[in-house]
Amino acid sequence: MRYQRVADEAELIAALSDPAAAILSGGTDLLVKIRGGLVRPGLLVDIGRVPTLQGIRRTERAIEIGAAVPESDVLASPDVRDALPLLSAALRALGSVQIRNRGTLGGNLVNASPAADSAIPLLLYDAELVLVGVGGERTVPLDSFFVGPGRTALGSSEFVRTVRVPIPKTGYDTFYHKVGKRRALTIAIASLGALLRTEDGRIAEARLAAGSVAPTPIRLRAVEERLRGAPLTDGAIAEAKRLAIEAVSPISDVRATAGYRSRVIGDLVARALQIAISRSDLHTRS
Repeated sequence: MRYQRVADEAELIAALSDPAAAILSGGTDLLVKIRGGLVRPGLLVDIGRVPTLQGIRRTERAIEIGAAVPESDVLASPDVRDALPLLSAALRALGSVQIRNRGTLGGNLVNASPAADSAIPLLLYDAELVLVGVGGERTVPLDSFFVGPGRTALGSSEFVRTVRVPIPKTGYDTFYHKVGKRRALTIAIASLGALLRTEDGRIAEARLAAGSVAPTPIRLRAVEERLRGAPLTDGAIAEAKRLAIEAVSPISDVRATAGYRSRVIGDLVARALQIAISRSDLHTRS
């Protein structure tokens, strides 16, 4: 296996013309796969010194995060904490401090695990990825980036330059929870993120996304549509829970059965809405 450290995007594109090349950034997923014999790249292309893949920038409309930025740097960013609190919450649940110091945001997405922690908030914030290759650059909504387990819309010789996240124009109540076999350092059996906005006892807007319950992380759009304008009642919660269970297509594996995963997602949707009700009551009383 050969190793090459590239200095800029031109060198990176040239290196990726080798069909045996694989990008090495944090290595937290790739090296595990190599040791397990799941992949055997002939060339490891280290992108750690490519300047255009680094940095976190806030523009008037978006937060732009370089694909090679470590997850710990994303967590430490005041701009991310201020504008994208759900992303911060999800990253705090991602691995250990050591993993977050090595793993990168772009790498977590390109790995395309159905359980990817960062994918949940980024789907809810309508993130998009700037992809670069021999043919130039293109922008792809994250919702279209995941094709299946471990598979993405990246073309041959393409790489992710930037994760671009629109800054929400309004405040949301946030919810993120993942269920695993232990309290920390666990891969999600099922996970749910939510952005909720309530007005006058009704749900003005709901965004919900689930992980580990389908071939890719998914938005629960049928649930979102049903909740829009719905009153904050037990009946609405029960209906949302039912729709959430119907919307997912989990598998059974060594970590959990499909039926358990479905029930967990339904329960997490109910919990997120119950929390929204309690917060709405507090706002009303204040």
